[in-house]
Amino acid sequence: MASVVLISVAAVLTAVCGYQSGRWSGHQAMYYNVANADRIRASEEDDRANVLTAVDVALFLQYVDAVDAGNAPKAQFIYARLRPEMKTAMEAWLATKPRLNPKAPSSPFVMRQYSLATKAEAKRLDAVGGANFSQAQEANRHADDFLLLTVIFAGVSFLGGISTKMVYPRHAILVSIGVIGLIYGAVRLVELPFL
Repeated sequence: MASVVLISVAAVLTAVCGYQSGRWSGHQAMYYNVANADRIRASEEDDRANVLTAVDVALFLQYVDAVDAGNAPKAQFIYARLRPEMKTAMEAWLATKPRLNPKAPSSPFVMRQYSLATKAEAKRLDAVGGANFSQAQEANRHADDFLLLTVIFAGVSFLGGISTKMVYPRHAILVSIGVIGLIYGAVRLVELPFL
């Protein structure tokens, strides 16, 4: 009778653990996919920021050349076409009187006002991707824990089944080992989160 109860309880717990392992594996895959998508988008935003910086640098150099050549109409034309983020930094840089002030910053790109929204978005997306990656790893740990319990409960079921082919005291020893395994597995099972 003890063997039948052991086999029955272990079979049910094996099924529960197998199901939970599968669910956690699904969550793991979902979080890894979301993390990859976030990191791809972060990379795209970072690339966009690099392109915008290159455009800003090119316009800045054209502006400086026009000012040095004394070509005010060209300098005004280029200045009017600066991107808003660059224009803010350029205004702050020009306010430091860089041609007259030796302590002025070397360019608007080193000014705190030069801040690209796309660069900030890339950092935000990278952080979100990192958080999703961490959740995927946690889901993977839970899936592995449930899978380990599946193996333990299958072993308990095996011990219960094989014990029916043995006589006392071997039968009692195998059932006792199975009960210990069942108790250990049940305690671990209670500690794990369910989906």
